[in-house]
Amino acid sequence: MARDIGASSIASHIDLFFDELHRIDVAYSDYARRAGVSDNVMCILDYLKDHDGASQRAICEYTLLPRQTVNNVIASFVAHGFVELGDAEGDRRVKTVRFTPAGRRYCNGLIAPSRAAEYRAMSELPDELRSALLKGMGVYGRVFRKQMHDISV
Repeated sequence: MARDIGASSIASHIDLFFDELHRIDVAYSDYARRAGVSDNVMCILDYLKDHDGASQRAICEYTLLPRQTVNNVIASFVAHGFVELGDAEGDRRVKTVRFTPAGRRYCNGLIAPSRAAEYRAMSELPDELRSALLKGMGVYGRVFRKQMHDISV
């Protein structure tokens, strides 16, 4: 049921916004569970799909997952033959993560369906609403990041 947000307060708008973001997160989590993998595995695969050869540090920074979690998931991928570790150019201490052919198939089998769902969901929005959504998220994101940065701690 759609709620009337026209007469809502800023606080209720915030609640509606973050409730919807949460429901989107729950949909991703439910998909991962049904696919038989953890949210962390899905998050790392989703990142690596577009950043094959990324360092474990880059994976941690983007996904906001703890280093130990990323290391454990990557170690599991290595054990299953899904990825190979290599040395980063200029710093052998930094390990890069590259898909093997089997790993690329594994990744595509899990990530392609969720990306297709994202595409179908976005394509169901009229052009004007899609543009407004993206513009609004961009503006809100910039303002929110500035507000968070300006907090004195």
